[in-house]
Amino acid sequence: MRLLRLATLVAGTLACGGCFQMTTVMKLQGDGSGTIEHRMLFTTQALQQLRQFSALGGGRGQTLDPTSEQQARDMVSALGPGVTYVSSTPVTTAIGQGRDAVYAFTDVSQLRLAAQPPAPGGAAIRAQGLSTDGETLTFSLTREPNGNAVLHINVPQPAILDAMSSNAATPQQIEMVRKMLAGARVSLAVEPAGTLVRTSSPFVDGPRVTLLEIDLDQVLQNDVVVERLQAAKTPDDLRAAVKDVPGLKVSLEREITIEFTPGR
Repeated sequence: MRLLRLATLVAGTLACGGCFQMTTVMKLQGDGSGTIEHRMLFTTQALQQLRQFSALGGGRGQTLDPTSEQQARDMVSALGPGVTYVSSTPVTTAIGQGRDAVYAFTDVSQLRLAAQPPAPGGAAIRAQGLSTDGETLTFSLTREPNGNAVLHINVPQPAILDAMSSNAATPQQIEMVRKMLAGARVSLAVEPAGTLVRTSSPFVDGPRVTLLEIDLDQVLQNDVVVERLQAAKTPDDLRAAVKDVPGLKVSLEREITIEFTPGR
């Protein structure tokens, strides 16, 4: 029932299909400090349904604004100790409304980056195996004898892959998830300051290393991918199933490393 539970979680947390796009870029200095550039977009329908869900859960209801500066400021506590709010600006695109926010951190080892949007307004679900707490990326930084810095990233397997790889999922459950998540996108990346030496991630574009990028609309509408995921029996099968899938950049290794020569 993992797929059904995932669908229920998304319904409770986001309450609509195609409702969000989240992009997070961490810019890291050689001393372990840096900044986080975070963009969160919601459709108009999503904003309305989030407020309705918040009201049902005892939240602020119609006063909830997940695109507000206060929401951006409140996100600091979820990012970890030593993180401070720097600035934010509202943004409107063809997709919907949202906010670009910048945060600063002093120690990357204290940082936590969510792989899914938080539940705005304090609306949370924790019952019978369901939770709105998403997967979290954690970090550590080590030094090489030559002065290079190596960022170690603990990357959990995305819940959508765990759910879709369950051969117990029925066609009806898969279709429900498709409708709920149609159009949703998540992207997480790191840009080290200095010269990128090497990384275990296969997704590199100039100085940017992508840790996770999922266009759920593309992935869930691809029947071949769904069939391959459900047929996967071993970790190698799963790696083969997600290899070169349009709309999906994900490493199934639990640790990604990025070595770089810090800028001077």
